[in-house]
Amino acid sequence: MRVIFRLRNLFYNNYKILQDHNLNILCHCKYGSMATSTKICYLKSIRNPQRRIILPHEKPVTIGRNEETGIIDLHVSRSHLECTADLNTSKVLVKTLGKSHAGCNGYALMQGESYVLKHGDRIEVRLGFHEYDIVFESPNEEEEERPAKKPKLDFFNVNSNHNNNRKFSNSGQWEEIDGKDLLIYTCDGCVPQSTIAAFDLDGTIIKTKSGARFPKDPDDWVLNINSIPQKLQQLFENDHKIVIFSNQSGLGNDFSKIKGYKGKIEAIIAKLSVPAQVFLATGKSIYRKPAPGMWKALSELKNGDVTIDIDKSFFVGDAAGREKNWAPKKNKDHSICDRLLALNVGLKFYTPEEYFLKSSSVSFVMPEFDPRTIPNENYPQIVTDKQEVVIMVGGPGSGKSYFCKNNLISKGYVHVSRDKLGTWQKCAKLLEDCIQRKQSVVIDNTNPDKESRQRYIDVAKRHGILCRCFVMTTTHRHAKHNNRFREMTDKSHVAVGDLVLNSYKKGYQEPELTEGFSEIIKIPFIPKFNNVEHEKLYRMFLLED
Repeated sequence: MRVIFRLRNLFYNNYKILQDHNLNILCHCKYGSMATSTKICYLKSIRNPQRRIILPHEKPVTIGRNEETGIIDLHVSRSHLECTADLNTSKVLVKTLGKSHAGCNGYALMQGESYVLKHGDRIEVRLGFHEYDIVFESPNEEEEERPAKKPKLDFFNVNSNHNNNRKFSNSGQWEEIDGKDLLIYTCDGCVPQSTIAAFDLDGTIIKTKSGARFPKDPDDWVLNINSIPQKLQQLFENDHKIVIFSNQSGLGNDFSKIKGYKGKIEAIIAKLSVPAQVFLATGKSIYRKPAPGMWKALSELKNGDVTIDIDKSFFVGDAAGREKNWAPKKNKDHSICDRLLALNVGLKFYTPEEYFLKSSSVSFVMPEFDPRTIPNENYPQIVTDKQEVVIMVGGPGSGKSYFCKNNLISKGYVHVSRDKLGTWQKCAKLLEDCIQRKQSVVIDNTNPDKESRQRYIDVAKRHGILCRCFVMTTTHRHAKHNNRFREMTDKSHVAVGDLVLNSYKKGYQEPELTEGFSEIIKIPFIPKFNNVEHEKLYRMFLLED
């Protein structure tokens, strides 16, 4: 039996290479001999062995998205494959008809081509999905219920002009950057290149063997799509540098976890059989996608003196912001960080289905906050000569304290804050003292609800002092972005967790004049930067969803 695969620069052991104007690969899969009296041929579903599609002698049968196969995958055409059995020779002629790649034994079948297959070969109606075994048997022969084993397909590089220094070697070096915030593995033979082929790891290169969302142990993985090693080999042969970027915050600084994960990465690279460089972001620093830290480490530190050609490079990842049922029975993407990383650094972006399986692109949802489009605004006129109390309203990261410092405290207002005093009772007592000293005061707390604001309004009322409310207009997502930016650029900044931000949002009540305010003024967030690099980072997507 012969299966012709147009897989560049590969061929399988013990069989001849067919040469014409294109390089073709001749693959032969070894099985025990079949009985010469074969009279029956059918396709047996791997997922549902009771589902069988009979292939009559020399009568073409169309396989695709229909009731007979039970396939509802929209990536599969109604007429995807044409199968014609020859009961005399025990062979099946398979012709590809659909737009999505079909497969055989884990390898892609080219569109519009015909292949001769035999008993035991496994057809994938769409590469990696909807598997059927080809079965030939005599009428009196009892079928073995165990599925036929996939052949072991050995391959090696047949490009004799290739540089011997770039052959794959299953060894490499690990580096730790910024106290293990970033781990880098560089495989021997992975050399600097101007063109980068970058990939996410989980859900793109690999998936869990167990089917669980998260791996149960370092061995719980298989290739996400069987043809990935061949595709990466082609890229490598075409002078692309293979790079993997992966968020792995679960590792932290745990030595035992890091050691086990390093072994996992080395095993994955060995399975891919192609030199690659792997970047692992172990925390929530500048290196974590979609922040550009890993890309910056690659381009500035780990690619020699070779300048990367952004226009020719690309990134492939599954965290693409696709909604639920972007394909039949597919869950919503857990994140959009892969797509945003590509957007941040200017790379072309593909999902694994688009890149490896040539599927059509699907819709996705961008984040509601876009840091690239923050409007240029000015603060309103706020200064008054009268003694007053100003109550600020705004969550962590809204810019409230920065505004107070530069627009009120600098003009003589006394700063009253629970961050300094600890309790609202102490804040109210200091407010009382300041009013008696004829001083204006700004209450710089979050003050999300009417109850928290009323404590200070009542003090002002008792003394006949006007009370104004300044409300930060910074949205919840914008505030999260600001906090993430501060975590990346200011090591002394105490991180604000999502629990605090979400709690403020949940308890927020819009201020009203009926609470006792003489005026309510909206205050926009106006970012200020220490340097150009900080401003450039701020204008990027920093949140993962």
